[in-house]
Amino acid sequence: MVRGLTGGWTDTPLTKLGKRQAQLTGPRIRSLVGNKKFAFYSSDLLRAAETAQIIGESLQIEPILTPALRELNNGTAAGLKIEDASKILNPITGALVDWAPFPGAETWRQMSERVESFLDRIRDDNSELVVLVAHGGSANAAICWWLELTIGRHNISFELDPCSISRLNKTRYGEKNVVKTNDTSHLVALQPNSDIDN
Repeated sequence: MVRGLTGGWTDTPLTKLGKRQAQLTGPRIRSLVGNKKFAFYSSDLLRAAETAQIIGESLQIEPILTPALRELNNGTAAGLKIEDASKILNPITGALVDWAPFPGAETWRQMSERVESFLDRIRDDNSELVVLVAHGGSANAAICWWLELTIGRHNISFELDPCSISRLNKTRYGEKNVVKTNDTSHLVALQPNSDIDN
């Protein structure tokens, strides 16, 4: 994790690299959206909100920030260094979907239900499409919601890199479709560079 801190609800700003990734992501999303009507939502955690703000400049729209798209709440580990968080890590005593990794943390099921409840509410907002800026966990929950995968019944996860784009749609027959996940082709110009901090 960035600066050796835990992820989750640890509220950190974007790094130089993160800002550059967002700057490259905006025009790519703009090209995918075209002239369609769309809604634009983002997690309200600082790193996501800053990403959405940069992307929004290309989309010429302000993101609607919501806590519903936050990453998994890591409870008392938020703000801690990874080595310190490891000292308060709860043991796994059952199914991973119902494991709260730290005191006061959410389980995967709770986070997924939070994300799914939000997506259920915005499903019928009359937009042709929805653009979301989320985190690895909440974006996974959104993809599982789209595919109607029952929480806890399937042990499925999608690899999602920072500022990757995943595209979901319906076919002309009404089938739910995954066009692409974890597309980072728009970030190809970013090579490891000593003058960009991670």
